Amino acid sequence: MKYKLFTLYCLISMTFMCVSTAYVWAKAPDTPKIAFSANHEENRDIYLMDPDGSDQINITQHKALDGWPAWSPTGDQIIFSSNRGGVRDLYLMDADGSNVRKVFGKRADRTQATWAPDGKQIAYRWREPGGSFIYIATIDGKKEEKVALGSSPDWSPDGEEIAFLTGWPELMQITVLNVNTRKQKVFFPKPVKPSWMTSPAWSPSGDKIAFSWLHQVPLVDFADAETIYIINRDGTGLQQVVEEDARATAPVWSPQEDMLLYNHYIRGTQPQIYKIELNGGVPAKRLTNPKFWHSVGDWFDPAFALSVTSQVHLLTTVWIRVKQK
Repeated sequence: MKYKLFTLYCLISMTFMCVSTAYVWAKAPDTPKIAFSANHEENRDIYLMDPDGSDQINITQHKALDGWPAWSPTGDQIIFSSNRGGVRDLYLMDADGSNVRKVFGKRADRTQATWAPDGKQIAYRWREPGGSFIYIATIDGKKEEKVALGSSPDWSPDGEEIAFLTGWPELMQITVLNVNTRKQKVFFPKPVKPSWMTSPAWSPSGDKIAFSWLHQVPLVDFADAETIYIINRDGTGLQQVVEEDARATAPVWSPQEDMLLYNHYIRGTQPQIYKIELNGGVPAKRLTNPKFWHSVGDWFDPAFALSVTSQVHLLTTVWIRVKQK
């Protein structure tokens, strides 16, 4: 019995030390930060900025094209897409841009990564000769599974579903995959022809989805009318959020769920990142420099993230219970 307890103690101690050591080097931001991509230095890199657009910092500084940053649930890591290995693929880095490493051993055209709420898995788009597919993989890259035909996946906050796009290029719809059963159902719209959409995004509470939508004929003549909408999880309450004064795409929720970021396109100018409050009455605000190209990525706030300290506390609690037995 003592031998078994000692063995279990060693295993828990090793896990505890690994967790502690990892987080010495990987620390989440102390204040809210927005990750995005931009070409300030004639090259596309990943940047961080404060929610008001200030304190913009390049954290990749690499000659490759880097984009699609997404914060881990604890905020200590960022997953992003880069062609630095010769093929556009997924990479991980610490929140300050250090410790960059590949997720997968074998290269492939992987982009648009989204984290599972527990941080153990990711979903992403894999572009193959037969089209774009949704895959799920463990964060260590050792296990991958093709689960659907589509693009732009976003994992729901409860971990039960993944919203993604199907029907490219002119009959696009938001489809929802049940992660446990692998069953799919069309969420919205059903049916509307034509329909061009981008970037479905679950609200932090999981009761709404934001997305951009264009449904005027012909699509090419009304490209600037694409704008941001919100709909309830049950398919009711469709609401237009941004006026059709310029093309608005790729919505990203604030952790408080009271604002959205989005890409704002005006023909002949560089795309910019805008922020809009959802309670109305306040005009949308541009956060980025119009001299350069920008694309929104993800918004992290430590006040709404899972605490690393609480994770370590769970391990300590387990060991106390073992000793008591």
